[in-house]
Amino acid sequence: MKIIATDFDGTLSYNGKISDEDKRAIHKFREAGNKFGIVTGRDVDLAQWIKQENGLEFDYVICCTGGVIKNGDGEIIYQKKGKIGPFIYDLIEKAKILGAYGFAIGDVLLKCIIDIKGKIPMQLDALKEFTHANTGFTNEENATLFAKYVNENFGDKISAHQNGTAVDMPPAYTSKVTGVYEYAKMFDNPEIYAVGDNINDIPMIEEFCGFAVSNAKDVVKASAKHQCNRIADMIEFIMEDK
Repeated sequence: MKIIATDFDGTLSYNGKISDEDKRAIHKFREAGNKFGIVTGRDVDLAQWIKQENGLEFDYVICCTGGVIKNGDGEIIYQKKGKIGPFIYDLIEKAKILGAYGFAIGDVLLKCIIDIKGKIPMQLDALKEFTHANTGFTNEENATLFAKYVNENFGDKISAHQNGTAVDMPPAYTSKVTGVYEYAKMFDNPEIYAVGDNINDIPMIEEFCGFAVSNAKDVVKASAKHQCNRIADMIEFIMEDK
């Protein structure tokens, strides 16, 4: 059995839309007894949105950069939670210094949106654990500086993964790679293929039989074994490769 793990934005989806050609290829791939899923830094509401907006059927969604896994019916089948502590306030202050335009942290039930220029809302105190956090900047340089700061100073509590000008932060030692491995535990020795377009996809691409889409950053293409124009091309290659 084969498993495809695809990034969402810029890989499977362009401006929120999934092509009909890719949908047909995904359907064919799944009908052959394989598993198709999405691996993203987005939060847990993505799975329902994809079905509603694009009508795509899939087997799993790994959200929050590995922090949460949902099955094709939208049921949570795995969560990785981290403990919230004083370090969160250090992260908020560092993000503010570097000019972040927002900061959010939450679990699957409660998400706390923080006005980076104002007061920290009281609901942050109600959070005891988190599955994900994220922040964003106006340029990639500051996003890089922030991610480095997080990993060097609080890497035993939270992991920072840069995605362009954004930084996604699941609990420590959690990533797209760990999320895919958690899902793959359900099956007996599956073949795993990953595809993406941005630098936060590189570990997943390098760990598994990796593809880069044609619009991917050059550094991502350099990390991949294969390139494809779209998901349909990747699926055709995989299914022909016996």
